[in-house]
Amino acid sequence: MLAIPRAGSGRPSGGYCLPFHHSRRLISLSVARALLGLTLGSSLALVPDQDAHAQGAGLMKEVTITATRTEQDVHDVASTVTVIPASQVEEEMPTDIKDLLRHETGISVRSQTNRASAAFYSTGRGGNEGINVRGLEGNQVLLQSDGVRLPLGYSSGPYAAGRGDYIDVEAFKRAEILRGPASTQFGSDGLAGAVSFMTKDPADLLTLGKSTQAAIKLGYNSVDESWSLVPSFAARGEMFEGMFLASLRRGHAAQTAGDNAAHDNTRTEPNPQDNKSDYMLAKVVLKASPRHRFKLTLEDLDRENDTTIYTLFKDPMYPTTTDVKARDDITRELAKVDYEYTNGDNPWFQRAQASLYRQESKNSQWGYEARSNTSAWNSRERTTWYQEEMLGGNVQFESHLGQDVTHRLVYGVDFSRSEVSSLKEGANYLNGNLVTTGSSAFVTNRSFPNTDYNLFGAFIQDEIGIGRLSLIPGLRYDSFELKPKADRLYSLNNAVAPASLEDQALSPKLGVVWKQDPMWNLFGQYSHGFRAPTPSQVNGGVTNLTASTPYTSVGNPNLKSETSKSLELGVRGRSQTLRYSASVFYSKYKDFIASNVRVGGSGTVADPVVYQSVNLGSVDISGLELSGEWAFAPHWSVMGSFALAKGDQEAEGEKTPLDTIDPAKLVLALRYDLANRYGAQLTGTFVERKRRRPDPSRYSPDGYQTFDLTAWYHFSRNASVNLGIFNLFDRKYYEWADVRDIAASSSVLDAYGQPGRNFSASFKYQF
Repeated sequence: MLAIPRAGSGRPSGGYCLPFHHSRRLISLSVARALLGLTLGSSLALVPDQDAHAQGAGLMKEVTITATRTEQDVHDVASTVTVIPASQVEEEMPTDIKDLLRHETGISVRSQTNRASAAFYSTGRGGNEGINVRGLEGNQVLLQSDGVRLPLGYSSGPYAAGRGDYIDVEAFKRAEILRGPASTQFGSDGLAGAVSFMTKDPADLLTLGKSTQAAIKLGYNSVDESWSLVPSFAARGEMFEGMFLASLRRGHAAQTAGDNAAHDNTRTEPNPQDNKSDYMLAKVVLKASPRHRFKLTLEDLDRENDTTIYTLFKDPMYPTTTDVKARDDITRELAKVDYEYTNGDNPWFQRAQASLYRQESKNSQWGYEARSNTSAWNSRERTTWYQEEMLGGNVQFESHLGQDVTHRLVYGVDFSRSEVSSLKEGANYLNGNLVTTGSSAFVTNRSFPNTDYNLFGAFIQDEIGIGRLSLIPGLRYDSFELKPKADRLYSLNNAVAPASLEDQALSPKLGVVWKQDPMWNLFGQYSHGFRAPTPSQVNGGVTNLTASTPYTSVGNPNLKSETSKSLELGVRGRSQTLRYSASVFYSKYKDFIASNVRVGGSGTVADPVVYQSVNLGSVDISGLELSGEWAFAPHWSVMGSFALAKGDQEAEGEKTPLDTIDPAKLVLALRYDLANRYGAQLTGTFVERKRRRPDPSRYSPDGYQTFDLTAWYHFSRNASVNLGIFNLFDRKYYEWADVRDIAASSSVLDAYGQPGRNFSASFKYQF
């Protein structure tokens, strides 16, 4: 749902980790606290109290950065952008990105309950797998936090690493969703759109007009019986600002629609799970002069999920199973330095920004199985991890030129170098003794070689103002290079030597905005997008000749980059009490990359089945998006948004429906908000039955309607409480993203259904 903030409210409408890693994380946090303490302790100067609670009426201007890489009114951009401010986190109390985006139309997050195994099934191991924008998802949508790309998704056998669990929603001051190709702005992965998260700055925590401010927030969510604690502290002086924020959460598995608690594969309740998430953010800002500003950002996230898996018992592939456990550990560390220069008198450029960062991420998944038979082994464990170590930066300039015809030039370069690696470790035991010989002995290996993944991009955009008309041409050049490093562990499963791959792409765009009237702004945009292949798709591979159907997978060094062309036309308007937007779009995608496609082999030991990543044919997606808000009386407003999309993929001359297209969705809300005192919002979500799917043997969920009620009360400027009841009428329903691979005849469908009636509550005190 498009974010439309109001004055005074700010509310939108709308497996295991190696021991040294923990030591490194503790060191980085200690350094963050030390820097914060030294900086603030030595530089605090009293600042007069200011009332940060704005008073006003009507609809406020909505600002975006993602659409053009510069701060700009959403009303003036040539694309469709959703802006979600921090107040939505306060009022709706989401625990993750799926909750955060539940009221967005044209957007979904795939997340299944964990029903995995140590060596075969990966169901649910990916967590929040990624964000679907206008029918495409995974690595086809750019995800970034403070301008730094989040790790790619990766899967192999029982291992599945999603992309949505490397961040914490409590850290955001704003999230922006740019719909449509974003490669001109951000390069590779912006094939279908970009989702950008911006973390809070010290100024965002200093809401009481004081030079120092602390806060503590306590929350509870009944879906996963989780408790959260969010302490924060910020301070400012004449030259320095600093902050420290933590988000600590403890919970269990999220509810499903099922009530069968059997300890076997008929179970529809979630498997028992203990979840732990610790996130910490520290920032120091140095205002060296009115023209020069520096910022140091340190982030650390560690998630641990421990699961006892009953759903493998009685499985035909595991007839003698006696015990199954799983553990996931997701970590991300970031250190980033930003510099900003502002000088309106500079004849060449009036603003410059530069950043340098290092990000380390790792997703480690461990599994254990025991069985009663003793012929070869009777217990085994597996640990697989995927890791990215990224060093990167960017430089960006902004120049304002002209008088009668104005030019706002934005230009610069982005670059990053990532070391991408993965490893599969494990062991098989017979009566407690390690099996070291024969076909039952497990050998440590890699599914793809350690790879250097280099990206470089140079971009320029010009916003040309001619009276009421704005023309916004843009062009970006990108190059990428994959440089694999073969070793013995990779060669164990891959007879073919890995290959390097490099390519480049030009991504142009042209936007037009005609500001005929505040209530009648026409806009249109033609844009290109592209996505480079991942290291695992180019060189990934594994061989298993002992499987029931022997198979091998091989890399494809001849893969082409995926590309897209998109056209969007729309109209939007805004007054003091009314805001609306309507747009239609058409996108064509070429050279889609599909993983694990069978390309040969009969399935015998001598001639195993061969799987490979290949380029498929084209994909066409078209759709309609509407949104609006009407403040029809003092403190009262109604809001709505609607999204409809249709997509088809074509391969070998045959067209079939694209199964990642979500059903049509309508969201309506009625809101009462007495600024800075109390308010409530009733939100209804209406989703159409899924009608078009390529495989009729798979389940197609019915349409559904749900209602959510949220309320908030401010006892004072210092204390507030938020309450929410979700799925108010306890409706049983299924999200298409979660069930599209489930057989229509499945007897455990409820295991993939959404939670019934649930509630959340939070209390915040700031001082």
